[in-house]
Amino acid sequence: MVNTEFDKRVALIRQVQSGEAVPTSQLLEEGKDILKREGLHPQQMPTTLDEAVKFFERQREWSELYLDSVPETNSYDYDGSISTEYHENTKNPYYLAHEILKGRQKASIVPTLGEATDTYLKVNAEDADRTPHNQKKHEQRVRRAVGQLDKLDTPITEFNRVKARQHKEALRKQNPEWAENTLDRAVLILSAVFALAISEYELTMTNPWLRLAASRGARDSKTSEVRKNKRRSFTPDELTNYKNALLKLNLEASLIGLLMVHTGSRTMEVAGLLVKDFQSDSNIPHIQIRYNRIRGLKTENSVRDVPLVGAVLDALRDYVLKLESPSPEGPLFPKYGRDGGMDAISQLLNGVIRKRLKITDKNLVAYSARHTMKDKLRALREPQDIQHRILGHGVKQESDGYGAGNPLAHLQEVLVKAEMLDNWGLL
Repeated sequence: MVNTEFDKRVALIRQVQSGEAVPTSQLLEEGKDILKREGLHPQQMPTTLDEAVKFFERQREWSELYLDSVPETNSYDYDGSISTEYHENTKNPYYLAHEILKGRQKASIVPTLGEATDTYLKVNAEDADRTPHNQKKHEQRVRRAVGQLDKLDTPITEFNRVKARQHKEALRKQNPEWAENTLDRAVLILSAVFALAISEYELTMTNPWLRLAASRGARDSKTSEVRKNKRRSFTPDELTNYKNALLKLNLEASLIGLLMVHTGSRTMEVAGLLVKDFQSDSNIPHIQIRYNRIRGLKTENSVRDVPLVGAVLDALRDYVLKLESPSPEGPLFPKYGRDGGMDAISQLLNGVIRKRLKITDKNLVAYSARHTMKDKLRALREPQDIQHRILGHGVKQESDGYGAGNPLAHLQEVLVKAEMLDNWGLL
């Protein structure tokens, strides 16, 4: 470890001496390490008065030694006084160490909430492949969650498990209308920010938010479903009325809603399909649900192929045939497969239930089509692995990668039976 750090510093010195461009962030990190080794970093200030006085004196001495090493030019003013101009090399890590010591640059040993958030957003943006619109929404959610926690200049080491629990309870009291999942999302954001900061800054603290999200702990180990989820399924009559109402919407919205009903897929999975994801020429026509730039997927288990059957297959074929020169990489549903489109289609489909069907039960939403398919598959006594293959949930096992999996032909037979089923235990 020591040799590795030494080699890094040697490499940095050679870069500086050669005139090679060195990122300011790299120089700042080295400047921070210089002060840490000397015990002079501002965050290393002692808490007792006597030790603090000695600390500031050592900082002053170090500053003077640094300035003594900097080339200077003296000039005499008209009144006989001397003005000294220091010619500092701004690409020297010792210059940046001096800037940190004087408070003119920030390079924390322990990051503040603001620094941890900025670091998380930068690294996360590099790893994620979001559209600019979705990235902006993600950043807004993160900054809102962190902003509710405390002042941004608060070091993250100020937080422990007790404070994390207190914050979660405060959020629950302040937002009584929030579902448990909504509350958990705020906690999971904070957990992600702290986890990355702990890793990046090599802190010894424990993430106070780890496993504090109730819904994560309440997930079924076999299905990955949240047991506390309050959404309910459609009754047979409600589903019939809902499908009829969908036919009165614009064609894209109608197809998205019907595909959700007939495949049990999530809203964003269907609305974010690309043209190439509709495999109409296959022996078993199906949709391929994959990651793409329009939208992500909930988990890696969401990647799957789902057969299409019945009237929805015919309707989708007719729709695609009428598209003008569609690009395989383009959205299958341009009106909704875009920035902001996912929110629009969710609101529209939920509006059908509230306004056209006059159903006021908030636990019945467009996403309930997925719950309904789950109930149908249960009523048909389909094995868990078949349910997982169709709905895209569950826990993957190593053996799942063996063989060819469940052939599309078998999944097609199951979905045909599910479409014909008119009683799944609800009246």
